[in-house]
Amino acid sequence: MALPFILWGAAALLAGTGVVKGVEAKGNFDEAKRIGNRAEEDYQDAEESLQYARDKTNSEFEKLGKTKMSIFNHQIKHLVDVIKKSKNASSKLTGFEESISVEELKEMERLVLASLEIERGLGAGAATGALAAWGAWGGVMALGTASTGTAIGGLAGVAASNATLAWLGGGALSAGGFGMAGGALALGGIVLGPALAVGGFMMASKAEEALTKAREYEAEVDIAIAEMNKVKIVLAALQANATEMGLTLTKLAQRFDTIKVNDDSNKEAFNQMIIVGKGLKEVLNVAIMEKDGGATKNLKSKISGYLEV
Repeated sequence: MALPFILWGAAALLAGTGVVKGVEAKGNFDEAKRIGNRAEEDYQDAEESLQYARDKTNSEFEKLGKTKMSIFNHQIKHLVDVIKKSKNASSKLTGFEESISVEELKEMERLVLASLEIERGLGAGAATGALAAWGAWGGVMALGTASTGTAIGGLAGVAASNATLAWLGGGALSAGGFGMAGGALALGGIVLGPALAVGGFMMASKAEEALTKAREYEAEVDIAIAEMNKVKIVLAALQANATEMGLTLTKLAQRFDTIKVNDDSNKEAFNQMIIVGKGLKEVLNVAIMEKDGGATKNLKSKISGYLEV
């Protein structure tokens, strides 16, 4: 029996409603997929940018470490050798504007020997992490007691035990490294937590729930990216400190080389070398990174005065 006209209209209306809901559901699924994919792409871009900043910072630390190592092995070693030949080497240097105590001389000598050991270790591939620690902190701070014989192990140990240096150096967790998912890391007071499960975004089976889930995931990604951007700011400050320290040390080393003497026969020249040498050693011991992994504040003002001596 044919349906009355009014029932035909109702059936058409119900069918139309079903089509509309179907179209709406598909639109929600498509929107959820678009939001999820875009969030994952944004996260991956931010992670790659952070990794680049991380690698660059580690490279700058190692570069500074090499500069410090060279200065200890040449300029500071020369200063120690000449002072030891001096008539006053057995006691505090006297008769000069500037003086170096026996304890200071021994400390310089220990740091020179430690630096020479690091250089030998680099040749043997046994000083992984040592240069970064040498660059981040002053020699005495990095080595603790500055004892010889354990320089490479001590500095590499510092790098492995310090979360920031280990994270900068990368590598497997078992080797002292920290990946993006390597747990909490405090970098200048910023806590970098575990990474999001990129690629783990799964839409719900219902369209509306899928859209809600996608937007929640997008919000989580936005927060994670904001944290990564904060870390990049800290890394940029660390890079700036490494550059500033490297330039200052290079200028002081060049100045030392222009006025250095081989004995104390000329008291004025010998005194001048001691002044510049002590200043150079003091700058070498200034840390560019705090214990919390943040950049040392006002570094330029702390070290620029030595260039004016």
